[in-house]
Amino acid sequence: PSRPKPLLDNDDSLDSQTTSLLTAQRLIGMKRVGQTTISPDGTLAVFEVKDYDFTKKKFDEQLWMLDLATSPSSKTASIPVLLTSGKQHGWTSINTPQFSPCGDHVAFLSDRQTSKSSIWILPVRSPGEATLLTELPVDVGDLEWTDVGMVVSASVYVDVPPEIYAKEGALAYTAARDLVLEDPDGKLGGLNAVLFKRLPIREWDKWLNGKMPHPFFVPVMKEEGGTYTASAPRDLLRGVPTAVPSGAFGGSEDWSVSKDGRVAVSARPPLAKEEAWTTNRHIYLMEDTNPDQDVANTDDYEALLGQCLTADNPGFDTNPTFSPDGTKLVWLSMAGASYEADAVSIKLYDLVTREHTTLLAAELDWAYSPNSISWSKDGTYLLFTADVKSRNTLCAIDASLGAKGPNGIGIMQSEGATTYHGEIAHNRYLTSKQSLTMPTELFTIEQGKKASPQQMTFFNTDRAAQTALGEPTEFFYQGANDETVQSWLLKPPGFDPTKQYPMAVIYHGGPQGSTGDDWHYRWNLQYYASNGFVVLAPNFHGSTGFGHEFCRAISGNWEVGGIDTIAGVKAALKEFTWIDKDRVVGLGASYGGYTSNWLNGNAPKDMFKALVCHCGTFDLKSSYYSTEELFFMETEFGGPAYTPESRLPSSPYNSYTPSTNLHKWETPTLVIHGAKDYRLVESEGISTFTALQRRGIESEFLYLPAENHHALNPQNSMVWHETVLGWIKKFT
Repeated sequence: PSRPKPLLDNDDSLDSQTTSLLTAQRLIGMKRVGQTTISPDGTLAVFEVKDYDFTKKKFDEQLWMLDLATSPSSKTASIPVLLTSGKQHGWTSINTPQFSPCGDHVAFLSDRQTSKSSIWILPVRSPGEATLLTELPVDVGDLEWTDVGMVVSASVYVDVPPEIYAKEGALAYTAARDLVLEDPDGKLGGLNAVLFKRLPIREWDKWLNGKMPHPFFVPVMKEEGGTYTASAPRDLLRGVPTAVPSGAFGGSEDWSVSKDGRVAVSARPPLAKEEAWTTNRHIYLMEDTNPDQDVANTDDYEALLGQCLTADNPGFDTNPTFSPDGTKLVWLSMAGASYEADAVSIKLYDLVTREHTTLLAAELDWAYSPNSISWSKDGTYLLFTADVKSRNTLCAIDASLGAKGPNGIGIMQSEGATTYHGEIAHNRYLTSKQSLTMPTELFTIEQGKKASPQQMTFFNTDRAAQTALGEPTEFFYQGANDETVQSWLLKPPGFDPTKQYPMAVIYHGGPQGSTGDDWHYRWNLQYYASNGFVVLAPNFHGSTGFGHEFCRAISGNWEVGGIDTIAGVKAALKEFTWIDKDRVVGLGASYGGYTSNWLNGNAPKDMFKALVCHCGTFDLKSSYYSTEELFFMETEFGGPAYTPESRLPSSPYNSYTPSTNLHKWETPTLVIHGAKDYRLVESEGISTFTALQRRGIESEFLYLPAENHHALNPQNSMVWHETVLGWIKKFT
């Protein structure tokens, strides 16, 4: 085996007068605008920017400030100001900015001057340097500054003996226990053994170890002179063995704190036996947050979480959010007990009348699903984002009448992919927007006005303008069941219809997901278009954003994604004479990797000259027994893989597994897998490569020992991109 390294272009700068190809280095070099916070008076925004340094091989994590009081089109338009950066402090981390309730300071998390991620505070309306507010015994994350104090998350042991929990608390106990396990003095002699007695044992890219993330409330006081002090933190879950944030991608959206100190969380029932094979999470409301009640003096764990507002729902209840006045609570709700892509409702609980209301009924009111939720400042309407026809749109509904209100469900921003940050003033909002031709930038939009969104930042404008990008269009064709399938079609830059071009067919993962109008750092369609390929990206049956029935069509029928992909290739070849039918390649990850393996045994002979399988499935039954997401497999394939039905030839476990048609495989394939991928474990990639090699099919295996389901490290990402591009160019 070899040890590939990125190929760096020393001329990758903005000084050139000519456009450059979107190389892996140029893609990684785009500045990444991230989490954003708005001052309470709506005049300032502070936001993250990550800028990769190719010499240091590290991201410079920065905080910038933007004046929102001026229009970007005016002569007095604000230019963002750099507040602080990790580069200035030994390349340390900076993230999660949060404005103080009075708007004169911003808090953020950083590991500068400490060995742990801690809370720092920085004045923004007067001169001054950032100072350490508090350093807790362990790393903290997910900072939120509420009206009544700060909240951070910290992973703590939940098997703390009650007497120790009462005496020293979970944070100090966790730090001490971790130090013992690190064994700095060698007293353990290499001892490292773990005994599990129940599922789950892993999550995404980590082994479970007795720790669970909990939200900790940190009281903050503003002293005379304007300085802030913090008091001892308090576990809002009181030691209960459940995770908040929950899952590998949870954050501060899993809890909410009202202006009068009530707490709502989205959490699994504590120590639920069926945790590994259901998606069930409840909304718990804690109106009495008495710190004297905790696991040290009761074993009724669920009672400590307060009132369960969703006890009658076995599905996925998330994103609890209090109204500005604290009298109402909304959340997102799925009804299915194990379907992670179920249709989503918006629920409301009135803390005064104790009544439940459905503001948006899944299936009945809308064909799409909200994926975030926020209140307007005056509490009269709700804003949310949703995947609608391959765009992440910003929407609004009446907070009292919901979807049945006079304005129904209003779509405020329908192009590109929008992230909502907050309300600047009445009917004026700050968002992030990205698209297939533009990395993320900040924009303002105004509700009810036809004027285009106003771009507020331009971190990548010049670099994008000097990059050769393709022209994205939508291409519709007839797929399975003669139903219309939407896809993205990108022509290479400098397109000449008299020439013949190779085509890269990119099929997304999920399968309940979509290829959207967005700028992606792993599967960026422009990377392939810029390098000379026509790009076809089908949103096959099973994709989100095209109606719930369309999304559900893939469950129990996993071949439909491949069938739609084949139909898309045939339709594109028939429609566009400038695509060379002898130079078509297919690429995908996760379900897309499964699709590459499925196509290898099911696509028409010689349709694809080469394939790329990233973290794909070789055998569905082996995947069932090794994944950490059993509920997904059981929903998609009709139950566990050991039932009598699963042994029938007609079972999806047997009829749709790529290994069934291994004897038909003949297409050269690049296999990629990360060692820390516990969703689709590395043995699936090894099995794929072994099968290809033993059948004498040209193949290579790019192994990423430090990566999970994705290739995230910038150095590994550049190697990934260059290896993939080199492979498909070899056959086209």
